[in-house]
Parts: sequence; structure tokens; C-alpha cells
Amino acid sequence: MDGALIPASLGVNPFATITALAERNVELFAQKHNLTVRDDRNGILDLFGEPEYPFTEMRPEPDEVVEQQEIKRVSSTISTAESMRLAGLGFTEVMAGFIHSNDEGVPTCDKKESYQEAYNVAKDLDEAARFFLSVQSFDTKSMVKRADHQATLTGTFVCPSLEGSPFMVQRGEFRLLVVDQRASCTRNMTYDFDMRGTDRSLLHFHGYKIVDSSVGLSVKGFWKATSTLYVTISRWPGGVRHSEDAQGWRRGEVVARGMLHIEPGDFKQQLMTLAPTGDTFWKKAWSMGSFVNYFGRTSLTHFLGPLAPLQYPPVAYDGYINDSPPDKSFTIVADDGVKTRMHMWEPTNSEIPARNVLLVPGAGVDHQIYATPTIPYNLVNYLTRAGYRVFVSVHRIGQLIVARNDHTTYDCRLDLRACIDLVRTRYPEPETANPGNKVYVFAHCMGSVALSAGMLEGDIPAAWVRGVSCSQVFMNPIWDTVNMKKAKAGPVALDKLYKMVVGNWFSIATDTEDKMVQKMVNQLLRFYPDPMKEVCNNASCHRSSFVFGRCWNHRNLNEATHRQIDRFFGGVNMTLMELLMRQGREGHVMNHSFEPLDTPKNIQRLRGVPFFFFVGADNAVLSQAATEKTYSILCQTFGLDGSGGDGDQAGEKPAMTEKNPGEDAREPMYRRVVIPGYGHLDGFIGKDAWTDVYPTLRTEIDRVIRGKAYRFVEPRDRFFEMVAAGEMLC
Repeated sequence: MDGALIPASLGVNPFATITALAERNVELFAQKHNLTVRDDRNGILDLFGEPEYPFTEMRPEPDEVVEQQEIKRVSSTISTAESMRLAGLGFTEVMAGFIHSNDEGVPTCDKKESYQEAYNVAKDLDEAARFFLSVQSFDTKSMVKRADHQATLTGTFVCPSLEGSPFMVQRGEFRLLVVDQRASCTRNMTYDFDMRGTDRSLLHFHGYKIVDSSVGLSVKGFWKATSTLYVTISRWPGGVRHSEDAQGWRRGEVVARGMLHIEPGDFKQQLMTLAPTGDTFWKKAWSMGSFVNYFGRTSLTHFLGPLAPLQYPPVAYDGYINDSPPDKSFTIVADDGVKTRMHMWEPTNSEIPARNVLLVPGAGVDHQIYATPTIPYNLVNYLTRAGYRVFVSVHRIGQLIVARNDHTTYDCRLDLRACIDLVRTRYPEPETANPGNKVYVFAHCMGSVALSAGMLEGDIPAAWVRGVSCSQVFMNPIWDTVNMKKAKAGPVALDKLYKMVVGNWFSIATDTEDKMVQKMVNQLLRFYPDPMKEVCNNASCHRSSFVFGRCWNHRNLNEATHRQIDRFFGGVNMTLMELLMRQGREGHVMNHSFEPLDTPKNIQRLRGVPFFFFVGADNAVLSQAATEKTYSILCQTFGLDGSGGDGDQAGEKPAMTEKNPGEDAREPMYRRVVIPGYGHLDGFIGKDAWTDVYPTLRTEIDRVIRGKAYRFVEPRDRFFEMVAAGEMLC
């Protein structure tokens, strides 16, 4: 206690001031901790002996225990480094910016846009923030070799808009360019530390810098990525940190968000503070060289873009955090004798009457696009907990051996007819709830085109179909720009050229032991025309883009999904590709003779079936015009409400989900929505699809099957707990 707190002496000299302050603080401390101050005399003090009266043992607070453990851990690390004469390295970093103070509750999403918005608000309100941190690694070799690339942080953080500022940094951890498991092709520099305020409050600081494909061949982009820190400040649950729960802050309330930046002048000073440690010159030189080598080598992988070394599929399965095996599987025998598969998952929510939904994947894939094992919450999980019995067809153009046998979307219609027939026969629904025992069908991409062929030709009667959700396309496939150029490339079509040179089958999977011609294809596909932010070094990803078009925005996939994309794709035969290219060029679903099936006569077979079209705004496979055209045709033919109108409403393109007062109260039969920020397939396999996409899809299924008045109530299951615990952070 410093007497300088008081502007003037309370007695004849400063000692009286200090004594008064000390006594007052002891009294307050005793009251706070329910202690009784004893007035026993000490007698003559023995400075070298034991005190006359022993100290009162006080039970330390939980966060004090954690702090003591952390001090012991760091002390042990320092002692080990000194005893083993290890080389280390340290530097000092200063960053400043704006952080907006606002209680958000427990976060469920963590996107760059939210940080930029908070930064803009904080800047307008002049909510400035700044930290001064020292980064120290006591063992450089361990830092660059370990997967977490960790070092220790100490320092201070100042943000006047936060109560308790300035803060002292405690238990700080810095991680240098670690693989971001939440996003593909991304590494982060992370800053994690607790902050003790002047009011003794405890907050947690989490910040990260993002280095991804967007920095490719761009010095400006690389500087922006490495000088921008996205910051979240949260309160520990109960205001206390527990040693056994290091990630508990994720369940705490967010109290502030924003961004910090490092200015060029501060960065210059930071470089000047970069100092290796060691007992010899050579150890110091090795320490500095190892650090620079790791930072440079790792950064160049992203900076070089398409010139970086190719990444091939791993041998071992990794990141399968949500294995979702079906409850039952069926062998499907179509009318032409071809055998395929269908899987089924029973509903997990007993509070809601079970209803049937058939999901149809696209070409080259199987049930895993809906039951994705590498994301914590997939579409099958989402629908089964909403009371649906989910069926997924694995048809003849999917990920099956039979897909090599020149089957096409037109043939596939027979598989879908057999699947719908099985669902209706073996799992009938009550007549009162579902007159006609119809099945709701959810179809993606070329699975949707196959469904359209069956419904337009009459092989799949409309009387069997309760409603259809069409992902990206239905009966009017129209390629996006790059795919259209590939489809029109000449003088020899790409599918025919590949068939002549290599063979009839194009596999998405590849490896370092592949044939020479496939290795050449892999190298050429480095330069597939994509925006720099979508460039990656995954050979299988390149191959899928070549044959289908880029199927996702890379930022929407986590690392495990992207790294093992070959496990979710099979391949395509060139007979199928010929039909797909022709259909996409001309904008019509066709049979084997290339005759359009979307004739006015055939379209009449779609009468009375509700259709919901949705498309990713960033779809690089099919044009948004594919669903726009079908939507317009149906509205022109049947009217928006399906009552057989004259098509006056055909020009309406936005999805109509509610009526304004005074408008026609009839329910729309046809709806269409565009999902912002998503591409072709990431709306299903994306890490955030559970919150960005699935609710839109389920709401439409609920509307058709359970009625427009129905409102879904979240069950209190493991997924609810995961969201509440902050485990689903994007």
C-alpha cells in the first residue's frame, strides 16, 4: 500500500498515512472474507524464527489455483530449458484498434463479418483498444516441431470502454501459424489469455489472424492477413476459471468484439525486438534460423497459390467426429434389373409424429453428403431430430461400382421410382395425415435432374410425390460460366477427348502412385480458372472442379472435410458426361436421344406438386438461371398458387413465405430462395450449414408436411447442448 494515494499526510509524517491506509485495507479484507482480527500481543518480534501465532490457512479461489498451477508449469519449462541449455526466442508486439463492448450472450457463430461490424461500431463510438505483449518461446525447436507451435504471452491490454481496464495478461498462449481445423486451406496465429482487471474481474481474450488462399501472389493481401487480429473478449462462466476446463470461456458471455491492427511503424519496432536466446552464438543463430524457416516455409504455401506443392488424400481416416451410420439399408432393384442402395435413419425425436422424407444426392456422391461424418451436425442429424424418417438413395450415377457402366440421369429415374415405391409400401403414413400416402422428395443437382426426367415422363407419378425441394436445379440445367465454356470447348469435346486418351471413367480420387497421364492431369489442374481466394493445393478437389465445377466456397468447409474430399466422391463415366454437357448447354432435361423432356405436355404432369427451389448465390456449377427458368415456367403454367392461373405472376422471382395484409391469402405452390455465401454443395457439407442453410430447408418441409401453422421446437438433446456449450462455433 503506497501512501502516495493520499494527496497530503494524515498525521505528522507519511508513516501515519501509510499505517492508516494499511489498517483500513486489512479491516476491509477481513470483513470481505469473514475473518476476525485478533488483538493478542506479539511480544518481541524474532525476525529469524517462527511467528508467535501461525498464519490462518485460507482456501484459495479456483482461479488462484489455476494461476498457481500455471506459474509452476512455466517455471518448470524455464528450468528445463536452462538445465538442457535449450535455445529460445522472443519478441514484443503492439497492436491497436477498436473493440465494441456489447453483451452478446453465448456465441453460436464466429464469422469475419461480425468482427468487421463490431469494429465499425466501435470506431464510430471511439472505443479504442491496445495491447502490449511479449512472446517468449523457451525452446524454439519444440515450438516449430509441435502441432500447436505454442509460446508464452505476457503483457497488458487497455480498453477504456471495458470495466476493469487496464488489464494484466495471465496464462497467455501464442500459437504460430497452426492449422485451422474449422476452415480448409487456412492457418491461424492465435492469441489466448486471461485478463485480470483493476477491479479483480476476470475476462478471456481470444484473437486470431487468418492466413488462407486469399493471400496468394499478393503482398498486400499477405500484409493485411498477418496484421489483422479478430478479437473476442468473453466472461468465464461464473466469473471463475477452472483448471480442468481450459475451453470453458467458449460457454461464457461475449462482452466485446472487434479488430486490432499492427501499423508498419510498430511492425518495424517488433522486428527490432526479435531476440534469440541461448548460451552460444551458434545456438542463437540456429534458433533465429529455425523460426524464420518455419514462418517463411509455411507462409509460402499460401502465398504461392497454384504453385504450391499438391496435397494428396491421407491414407488414414481423420476428423470423423460425427459418424452417422444408417439404422437400416435396402437393396433397390429397378425395373431394368439394376441394383442400387438406399439407407434409412429413424427419427430421434419421439415428441413429433414421424414422417417420411427421401433425400436424393447428385452425381458421383452418396449418402455422405447428407450424413457427413466430418462435421459435428449434419443434415441427417438435423432432420431426424425434427421428427423425420430419412431415406437416402444411392443411385446408379452415385458412388457405386455400377456407376462405371455408362448409366445416365435418364436411367437413374428408375432407381428413384423404386425408392419411392419402397418407402410408400413399407413405411406407409396414416391416411388422415397424408392422403394418398405420398413421399416428400429432396433432390440435389443431377439427382434432381433425374427426378425431373421421371416425373415428366410419368415413370414417377405426381400422385406419389407430396412435394419437392430442388437444390440448384430441376428440369432446366444451365451451366455456370466456366462450365459452359468447358461444355462448348472444341473442336473435340472434352469428354470425348478424355475417353480417347485415358478411358471411360474419371475418378475424383488420386494419389502419388497414379498413372502418368493422371499425374499430368493433376499438374494441369493447378491452373483451373478460379478466384485466388478459392485456390487450394488438394489434387482431389481440383479433379472434382474439373468434372463438375467448383462445388463449394472453401471457407465453408472445415479442414477434415476438404482434406478427405475423395472419400465423399466416386467418379463419372463419359457417357453420363456427354449427356450432362448437352443438357447444360441447351437448358433442358433430355433422354438418351437428346430429346428435351420439359415439353408443355409433360409439364402438365407436375400439376399439384409443391416445388421449392434453392440455390447457392456463389454456385460455380450451375447458373442461378437454372432454377429461375423452371420457377417461371411453373408459375406461367399453373399460377403461383398452382390453381391453373394465366401466369400473370410468372415474373415474380423471390420466394414468397408470408402474405402482407390485403394481399391474396392463397398459399404459394412454388417458392425460390437464394442462399448467400454458399456455393453448390457446401450447403450440405459445410461446417456452418446447420445454422445458415438447414433451417430454411426444414421450414419448407415442415410447411408442406405438417402445415403452415406448425412451429418446430428444439429438443433438449446432445446437439442443443453442443450449441449451448459453444462447441458449434463456426
